[in-house]
Amino acid sequence: MCAAKLRQPFDSDKAAELFKALGDPTRLSLLYLVAETDEVCCIDLTRALGISAPTVTHHMKRLAAASLVSRTKKGKWAFYSVNRPEFDRVNELIEAL
Repeated sequence: MCAAKLRQPFDSDKAAELFKALGDPTRLSLLYLVAETDEVCCIDLTRALGISAPTVTHHMKRLAAASLVSRTKKGKWAFYSVNRPEFDRVNELIEAL
């Protein structure tokens, strides 16, 4: 009989959310576009990637759920900024590949 006490060394839900967010090429492109600026408007992201505003919103929600970006509403526009510490960790991992 095995009596080892096992403990999960990380938050699996948080890790899964992060990998879901990073698992899409469009989301990665959006993340890196946002990281290039202090704050960027949703419409600028749609123009940069040639995708619709609802598509940008969908992908940005995933990035926000993974704590990679934050969203600020100004009037009818949504502005996004990168969570620099989280982005830096992810960027370091990606650059190591």
